[in-house]
Amino acid sequence: MEIKTRVPGVVSEILVKEGDHVDAKAVLAKIEAMKMFQSILTPVSGTVSEIMIEEDARVKAGAVLMIIDED
Repeated sequence: MEIKTRVPGVVSEILVKEGDHVDAKAVLAKIEAMKMFQSILTPVSGTVSEIMIEEDARVKAGAVLMIIDED
């Protein structure tokens, strides 16, 4: 499953790494947008297979941040 951001902003923190197992509703990363932080959650449980962002990177709305292989 592709995890996307809804808003443009700057990746302030990545809280997982490739290979990590995550539960549904886990916080994967935080994006700073308009001086506010938005948590990026996963709607499914699974394994983080690919992270496509880096901290301090600017992302556009709808950008794919990471891929979760569902359990």
